[in-house]
Amino acid sequence: MPNTLEKVSEIVLEQVPDVEVAIGPNLRISQDLGIDSLTFVDILVKIEKVFDVEFSDNELATVQSVQDILDLVEHKTR
Repeated sequence: MPNTLEKVSEIVLEQVPDVEVAIGPNLRISQDLGIDSLTFVDILVKIEKVFDVEFSDNELATVQSVQDILDLVEHKTR
């Protein structure tokens, strides 16, 4: 079974297939990956479905990096 980073990476690459870097925890959503806010929402909706979690607006406001997403998923799936 893929780990959380692998699954999140798959979801990001489905939405943004032209990303030319390996998806890693330290990458910033907007600055490093060039993901706009609408695409980011699509990615988060897919992550919520795949991991069967729901993020609040306050939680999402803090997300800046892939690691932030991983931390939220881990917190919600404990």
